[in-house]
Amino acid sequence: MIDFMIPSTPRDRLHARIASRKQDTLGHVLTRLSRLFHEHALQAVHAAGFHDIRESWIGLLRHSDPDGIRSSVLAARLGVTRQAAGQLVSELESHGYLERVPDPSDGRAKLVRMTDRGLAAWATGLDALAAMQDDLAAELGSATLTTLHTHGAALLDALERRSDHTAA
Repeated sequence: MIDFMIPSTPRDRLHARIASRKQDTLGHVLTRLSRLFHEHALQAVHAAGFHDIRESWIGLLRHSDPDGIRSSVLAARLGVTRQAAGQLVSELESHGYLERVPDPSDGRAKLVRMTDRGLAAWATGLDALAAMQDDLAAELGSATLTTLHTHGAALLDALERRSDHTAA
């Protein structure tokens, strides 16, 4: 005899709907992939001696520019308030990964940029991601990863255009 439960309450039906839908959405897959990539990079950064890097800082580092970025631009890229971005910058600054320097194009403004320590940690994480990509290419085939990257970049471009359009 097969025993299965038919959802009987609105809450049970909602749980069943969520359980089935989340596995089917591209967003769910991409979010989980992103999380696993972050974890891999973070483990490599920790193994390289940057033990104080926190996962909550990864997004800020990903959206930074090596030559520096204004806090307002960083906040917009992160999708947070300037105050929230400023708090993250202060945390990373206190650990020696970021610094605030005068913006050469506007003496009144400041740029947030990586210190040498920050650049070394960033490079370590990127090297770990490149190595993981090489391992995945060996496992899945380089054509598969190339296709995934091409389509992923196109999807990212489309979503960013949509986001820019919505913000305007």
